[in-house]
Amino acid sequence: LPQLKLLVGKGLLKSDVRIFIDKVSSVLTRGCDEYFCSPHTINFLEQRRDNFETLIYDIFKLGNGRFEPEPPPFYDYEYAEKWLHLKRPKIEGNILTSKHHELGRVQYYSQAYRFLPFISALRTTAKYGAGDGRYFFVADPGEGLRGFNAGLVNLAAFLANAMAESIDHDSCEEFHWEKDIATGRYAISNSCGQNGRNYGTESCPPWQSFMTCPAATDAELQASIPETSEPPFRLGPKPPPFQCMPKSNLPSSGFWEEPTNTLDNNANYPNSYGRTDVEGCSFWGRGVLHTRGTCNFGKFNFHVGARAAAQNRPSLYPDLDFCSDPGLICSDEERTMDIRWVVGMFEWIDRVQDYYDSALDWNYMRELYKYVDGGMSDDSFIDKVNLILARGCHLYPCSSYFAVESDRFLYSNEKRTNFRNILKLLFELPLSEAPPNTPAASGSGSSFVQPSEPAVNRPPTKPPTVRPTTVQVQTPSPVKSVTTNAPTILPVTAEPTTPRVPTGSPIELSDITQWNDGETHVINSKETSFLDESIVVTRGTTFLLEPGGYVEAPLNTNWPAVRLSIGSMFAGTGGAINGSYADPSFLEGEYADGGDGLHINNGQSSDVTGSKGSFFDGVVIVGGDAPIGVGGNALYVNGFGSEAKIYGGSFVGGKGAKDNGYSILVQNSAKVHVYSGSFDGEIKVDRSAEIIFYGCFKRDRLHVSGTFPDETYLDVSIRTSYGGEITLMAVSEQECDTAPSMSPTNFPTVSPRPTPKYNHGDRKTQSFVEISLSLASMLLFGLFWI
Repeated sequence: LPQLKLLVGKGLLKSDVRIFIDKVSSVLTRGCDEYFCSPHTINFLEQRRDNFETLIYDIFKLGNGRFEPEPPPFYDYEYAEKWLHLKRPKIEGNILTSKHHELGRVQYYSQAYRFLPFISALRTTAKYGAGDGRYFFVADPGEGLRGFNAGLVNLAAFLANAMAESIDHDSCEEFHWEKDIATGRYAISNSCGQNGRNYGTESCPPWQSFMTCPAATDAELQASIPETSEPPFRLGPKPPPFQCMPKSNLPSSGFWEEPTNTLDNNANYPNSYGRTDVEGCSFWGRGVLHTRGTCNFGKFNFHVGARAAAQNRPSLYPDLDFCSDPGLICSDEERTMDIRWVVGMFEWIDRVQDYYDSALDWNYMRELYKYVDGGMSDDSFIDKVNLILARGCHLYPCSSYFAVESDRFLYSNEKRTNFRNILKLLFELPLSEAPPNTPAASGSGSSFVQPSEPAVNRPPTKPPTVRPTTVQVQTPSPVKSVTTNAPTILPVTAEPTTPRVPTGSPIELSDITQWNDGETHVINSKETSFLDESIVVTRGTTFLLEPGGYVEAPLNTNWPAVRLSIGSMFAGTGGAINGSYADPSFLEGEYADGGDGLHINNGQSSDVTGSKGSFFDGVVIVGGDAPIGVGGNALYVNGFGSEAKIYGGSFVGGKGAKDNGYSILVQNSAKVHVYSGSFDGEIKVDRSAEIIFYGCFKRDRLHVSGTFPDETYLDVSIRTSYGGEITLMAVSEQECDTAPSMSPTNFPTVSPRPTPKYNHGDRKTQSFVEISLSLASMLLFGLFWI
């Protein structure tokens, strides 16, 4: 109350109003009044500010501070962290995502690397430092916006490397990736070093040699197995995790053979460096950059670990000795989620930000600003940065002392693509286009031909088809053909002459069929349909579902019936897709929640790899029912570049005892265009995604109703959160009594839905701001629904 009275007494200046509502919002959502008192995000902060100012200045007509000139931003770390919180949905949905490499790079939220630990580690290293005078660079207040942009470029380069090194595989510890192609054998001594490296002998240069960790010959360690190495993320046997053991216990480490899935610990089998044992081999990669070697771990321990504390220097982790047990980076129960970020940021500071080649007078920080000043278009900058991190030099052959001479995985194309996508699509910096012949600009593109806008003389769509009561899917009867400008099938480069079930290239797995050959697959009869099977469509492959065809997922599985990713396409002109029916009384599976019907995903961090879908009258997409759990979603569209166009069809969320599934769930900058169709179940728009309805509609908070151009009536509940947008778009062919708003609307809503264990939808309750202010008492009352 004293702060409230002070705000009013000073005349409700806009700058004071912003500070006040920020503090109130922080108290309500996080329990403390300072912005940096907690790493948690204040959801809808911009909306809270706008709503508060609108109520004070426009509705209650209080104060004269509305047009107070805003001071220019002060581009320091505090500004950068607030900015990153506003980008949280895009960062979580596009950077902090991992891929299942055995199922067409199926994308899921990373379990090992999450947003709040990332922010916590960034605050530690950028604001307070990681050792004496070592700071992760995110902004330079003295350079203003130029310094802030340079900080974002530095962060983007770091994240681009982190995505390729560890986030993509969702692994805190290094794993076997080097094998003998001819025999399929992985050397168990890969833990000592891969691609010609020997991590235990990579000492620091003479002037830093005192920092090097000793390679203890009696050390016994084993890499931790992440959650994502277990089903459903991992299929089939894999080489054992890295290990370190004295020769007295394991004279010869042997190999693991992929064709036979067998382990032979008696063979004298060398890795690429020639090691046949694992003695002293505890310095394999760990953390977000998979930091490796006795020098890198030694520096980390010297500056922020137990050795710093032993020498009475400030230490972030005084009780952790990263030389005697490097595994603490990934295994410390209380701090590992932060440490795995901090160790990567420390290595970035030490090896990239501090990099200087005296022979060529090449300085990273100077080149960083050159890149920003030059329009951020020269890909040679990120290529040089990638070389610095991988080999210790920016040009080959290396001119610096500490250079790793190897052909180690550089992921150069992937890192370059990640870097440009982060800058342009996520951070939205003013990038100049890369030259047409660069990998960043080429891309495969999409052959998906967008359907033309449908005519208005189509009959109303039939009500949703009743879900089958038996295990066999009953497909709907074909709808009578009508005149329309929308295509009746998805245009493809070469339509197949006969329907076929995939053979050859697609990988057949238990209960999962994968199509990844870039061709067109048609399901239009009982013979070509799938029962008790999930289909994964990836790598530019097309799936055409016609009348008479169906796909039904196995019982009690969290996999969707059909999943598209990496530039794949779907068109449904008939037939049915049924998500998994969940009932623990069945012997198969173990999931109490219903499975989703159809997923349309991106699968990679690029707008050109988004998948597409078109839906027409006659197709039915159904989420799986759950007698004791939460029903599955019918249609899930996820990731920037992913898009669905609905010209008709029925979308039915699964029925559940705890809650029903959504008819449509759209997330992470994806888009859904709706021209017609019927929807049984709520719709959810989340994390900067957008759904657009074409026709005459009106919105009343959670409710959208009206008619499509074909006179089909829509009456549906829609929820939004984290920047999800609903757009009601009038069309020229249809005359409306009250024209809908042509601008997006976005109202945060309250949702009672529980969070399913493996459901993509965020079913947690959301929040929004309602603020009241009494003119008589000059007291402000803010009511937030959390």
